Amino acid sequence: MSATVDLAPFNSIIARLEAVTAKLEQGVVSGAGAATSSASAGVGASAGDGKLAASLDTYMKSVLPALEAAAKDSGVADLAGATETVMKTFQMLKDGMNATAVAAKPKDQDWGKILAPVSAMSGEANKACDNRSEYFQSRKSAAETINLVALLAQPAPASHVTGVFETVDFHVTKALQKRNPPEVAWVKALKEVLKGLSSWCNEECKMGLTWKHGGQDAVGYFAANPLGGGAGAAPAAAAAPAA
Repeated sequence: MSATVDLAPFNSIIARLEAVTAKLEQGVVSGAGAATSSASAGVGASAGDGKLAASLDTYMKSVLPALEAAAKDSGVADLAGATETVMKTFQMLKDGMNATAVAAKPKDQDWGKILAPVSAMSGEANKACDNRSEYFQSRKSAAETINLVALLAQPAPASHVTGVFETVDFHVTKALQKRNPPEVAWVKALKEVLKGLSSWCNEECKMGLTWKHGGQDAVGYFAANPLGGGAGAAPAAAAAPAA
C-alpha cells in the first residue's frame, strides 16, 4: 500500500481528495478503477480530444454560454470574474479527462502533485471573494465549483458533483434572497450547469474514470500537461510508460 500523502500545504480541495484516497486504501471501492465508461472505452492516443473529453466539451458548449451571457448582460465585474473561475474549472476537468486517453491511472500518492494547479486556483478564487462586495455570494459559489475537479479521482463522480452542488447552493440561496435581477439570472444559470453535470457523469463515467491500460506515467504526463493548460489527448513526449 502506498504511503499516506502529505496534503497539509493544500487547501480544502486537496483535503477532500485525501478523504477519498483513504476510502480507496481501505478497499471500499477497490474495483472502481477497472470499470469502463461508454465514452472512454477504446480511446486512443491520437492528437485532439479523447472521447470522454469531447463529450464533456459538447456538454460545456450546451450550458456555459448561458452563464457567460448572464455575466455579460449584467455588466458586473464580480460576475465576470466568477464566470472566469467556472470556465477555468471546466477546462481543468476537460484536461483531466483528456489524460485518461493516454495516461495510466494515477497512484494514490500522485494526486497531490496532479491537483496542485487546482489548489492554486482555489486560493486565488477565494482571495477574490470580498465580503464587502454586493456579489460576495456569487463569488463564493464560483470558488466552490473548483472542488468539481476532484471528481477525476472519484469512484462515483455524480455523487461528488451533488456534494459540490449542495455547497454551492448554500451561497446561491443567499444570492437569490437579495432579488437582484442580474445576479439572480447568473446564479440560476450556474445551478443549471451543476445539475446537468451530475446527469452527464451518470451517463458517461458513472463508476469513475477509466485510465489507459499500460499508458504513460500519470505524474509525468501532468507535469508536461498540467490541469488548466488546455492540452489535448496527444501523448506527452517526456512522459515514460507506467511500470
